[in-house]
Amino acid sequence: MSKLATQPPDFDEEFTKAIAEWRGKHRLKEDEAVLLLVELFRIHQRHWDELRRREIPAFGEFRADIGKLADAARTFQVQSSALLEAIRDQPLGNRSVRITRTAAIFAALACLLGGYLIGRAWR
Repeated sequence: MSKLATQPPDFDEEFTKAIAEWRGKHRLKEDEAVLLLVELFRIHQRHWDELRRREIPAFGEFRADIGKLADAARTFQVQSSALLEAIRDQPLGNRSVRITRTAAIFAALACLLGGYLIGRAWR
């Protein structure tokens, strides 16, 4: 790999040239307060750039993680399909007996009639 591919471009030199031109244009001395603020900004920017470099993974790592995630998704899909097939192939076994609506209505009427008759007998 070339040196440019491994290191990000350094804009520090361009920034320094721009500051020198700006100082010349506005006739600022070396110890002007605004130049101290510019220097403080540069320190701040370097600090945050370094923090971002530490926190953001390299593209190769990111690509490897995406590959692992895709493999895991494929494996999950294959295994879930196999599980669904195994469940479909299982014998139905003890199915609960389905009760029709008509049978339920007759049972409810029989219970009501039985309750009414028991209630009359207790009087």
